[in-house]
Amino acid sequence: MDLYFLRHTTLSVDNGMCFGQSEITVSSSFLQEAADTMKLVPDKHNAVYFASPTRRCIQLAEFISKRPAMQDLRLADLHFGDWEKQYWADIPEDQLDNWMQDIVINKVPGGESYGDVLFRVQSFIEEISKKNHKTVVISTHASVIRAVLSYVLEIPFHRAFDIHIAFGSITKISVDKDSFIVEYINRV
Repeated sequence: MDLYFLRHTTLSVDNGMCFGQSEITVSSSFLQEAADTMKLVPDKHNAVYFASPTRRCIQLAEFISKRPAMQDLRLADLHFGDWEKQYWADIPEDQLDNWMQDIVINKVPGGESYGDVLFRVQSFIEEISKKNHKTVVISTHASVIRAVLSYVLEIPFHRAFDIHIAFGSITKISVDKDSFIVEYINRV
């Protein structure tokens, strides 16, 4: 089975805004970016499509597939809780410092930790890898793709933040029984 993880395209959002599961509009360059990403997806007509439940991910999956994508909450970005749609500069420094001590373990006030994201993603990967699909396309977020890489490469999640995941990029992972092979990361 081939799994293609797509990061959504660029967004129309102010610099310095904290968002995760909030609905953020795609930028005016969406059609061109989505067309560029679509060229990177082989076997797109026979693939099974999944998407994070955010509109930005659904739009990309449905642009490529030309049909509805299955939405899965486990593919959602980090829930930034009380910080959603706040500017990083406006978040109380003590809260931010506490979270930054260990973002994998520490939860955002009213939200979740990156460890929670990793747990959700691991559940999705374990479930999907047992299916009998040939090609699966997953439209999601950089944090989810990093969690996937952390899981399949068996590296600490905090190290996965050293991996650049560009907007509209694709990461391919092949599944053979219980074995994962990272074919490529961040192809644009």
